[in-house]
Amino acid sequence: MSFRFLLVVSILVPSSCLAPSTAADEIPIPRPAAALTFGEGYTQLVVALHGDGKRVHISLHERTGSGFASQAAYLHGLFSASIKLPSADYAAGVVVAFHMSNGGVYEMTHDELDFEFLGNVKGKGWRVQTNVYGDGRTAVGREERYGRLWFDHTQGFHRYAILWTNRTIV
Repeated sequence: MSFRFLLVVSILVPSSCLAPSTAADEIPIPRPAAALTFGEGYTQLVVALHGDGKRVHISLHERTGSGFASQAAYLHGLFSASIKLPSADYAAGVVVAFHMSNGGVYEMTHDELDFEFLGNVKGKGWRVQTNVYGDGRTAVGREERYGRLWFDHTQGFHRYAILWTNRTIV
């Protein structure tokens, strides 16, 4: 059974490419998807749209989160986001996430692929966490990794990506 995922992003500038069909042993070279304006391709959740319609600025305040989600579901592809984390001295409790989930369709048995950036107290810095899990259960099919990145992700935008083929997730 194959599942389609919605791309859900809680930070800036996603881009997706649809993967062409290839031999089963090859990882396809993605080709760019048709260009859509932000309003055509995504549902907004408290974001500021830039004039060109292709970029958004996401910001937080003390009472709510923000983000956006794709309007289309995807089976395979290259999904990426350019993310710059806030350089606040105290970011404990803040989570910036770039993830894919089919939870809107399979609420109790959804699958998920994600990057999560976990804020921390002053002097501790941000941590990155990646998750892969399926069938809605964290005990089955889940792989979770924690770590620190070797560069300062608060100093400029950095691209994070998920390459998902019919055989591999990288």
